[in-house]
Amino acid sequence: MTTPERLVFAAGDIFGGGGAALISVLYLFYLTDVIGIPPGYAGLALLIPKIWDAINDPLMGALSDNARTRWGRRRPFIAVGGSLLAFAMAAIWAPIGNWDSTTAKTLWAIGANLFYTTAATMVAVPYGSLSTEVTTDYEERNRINVMRLAFSTISAALCTLGGTTLLSWYTSGRISNLELYLLLVGVFGTVFVVPILTVAIRCRERTPIPTERTRLSLAGVVSPLKHDSFRKLLALYVCQALTMDVVSALVFFYSLYVVRLNVTVFLGIFITVNLIGFIVVGRVVRSVSKNVIYRAPIPLALLGALGIGLYPSDWPAFGPYLCAIAVAAGICGGVLMSWVMFPDVIDDAELATGRRNAGAFSGLMTLIRGLSTAVAVQLIGLMLQITGYQVPTDYFQPTQPAAVQIGIRATMAGTIIVLMSLAWWISGRYPLTRPVCERMQVQLWQQRAADGRTEESAGDR
Repeated sequence: MTTPERLVFAAGDIFGGGGAALISVLYLFYLTDVIGIPPGYAGLALLIPKIWDAINDPLMGALSDNARTRWGRRRPFIAVGGSLLAFAMAAIWAPIGNWDSTTAKTLWAIGANLFYTTAATMVAVPYGSLSTEVTTDYEERNRINVMRLAFSTISAALCTLGGTTLLSWYTSGRISNLELYLLLVGVFGTVFVVPILTVAIRCRERTPIPTERTRLSLAGVVSPLKHDSFRKLLALYVCQALTMDVVSALVFFYSLYVVRLNVTVFLGIFITVNLIGFIVVGRVVRSVSKNVIYRAPIPLALLGALGIGLYPSDWPAFGPYLCAIAVAAGICGGVLMSWVMFPDVIDDAELATGRRNAGAFSGLMTLIRGLSTAVAVQLIGLMLQITGYQVPTDYFQPTQPAAVQIGIRATMAGTIIVLMSLAWWISGRYPLTRPVCERMQVQLWQQRAADGRTEESAGDR
């Protein structure tokens, strides 16, 4: 790969990180406090479209695996999905707060999110598959996947900061509903769509394309679960992603109603820690197994979670910032490693089956992550509603019942402790260590040569 192509490909994940962060951090609060949908219904508006993903994600994986075009298997779908994404964002952030009917607002949110998840899947599943195919060189693949995760994580942090800033402007009366909508759609839509379309134009596949096509079936959808390495990677990915999603969804509520702190500073800590993490990971991944990088810092996250859950509301605000440093450092390895480990799993599957159907694996990962996030947000919405959450009439001195504050604390801290403890245990049993991956590269070249599948033949196709 040329240096410009590496940068273009890596920048394509700006939407992967930023889009997910924007939904995780802002959307539940946007639906409840800006649009005026009760928390339980707001969570439902996210859950139902993710059930559609149970069909949508595997279907997209199979379609991209079986596509044979002059532009490759993945890029046509990325181009169409990226083009639709701008319209989908305009739909999900539509300023419908003045509608009188809660039912109508909920149905609009469900329909808009069905459209959005479809467009996002057309981008995310082929792009995740393409990450295993843009190069056949093991070390280069590690570098570009670390690069794309750098773009993804920094984008997630910056979109979180930008989004929470816009919400702060809205709650303080500095901008109107319409201005909030135009900024969300115009700014973030441009930032997301342009890199996606550039990937579709500039990047190409280099791994051999299988001659046989696969059939879409339930057995085919779940077939990646036959591989032990994929099952463990899937669990590690969901644990890390779900932890970030829950923390992101609750951080605005936590800062408003539990401990008075500056959300921008709190989230800025995550940006800084992850930037440092990329520098460290970029060096150690050359000699250290990826599961070790994922696992080693997790105890720090557990300590930070205890602090977030127990820190008294009337104590100085610097305490939660220290806890944020610990949590960010503790999950940094998971944030960086999950998709960097993904190509190794595809190598493992290709050795076992002789096929490289990365779309099936990417589709299942995207599906499980999306469903788990939707269920988590639904549970958060129900928790807020059951504990008595009320939309404040005055955001200068917002208050909530003690039950709501306890629920927010317990959900944030409990999620980090339970999920990252599970991830620590699973990562110690992950089979694809660095020596194993190095041996697989040799075996893959031998297998491809024996089957007549080479990089040159992939380019010809």
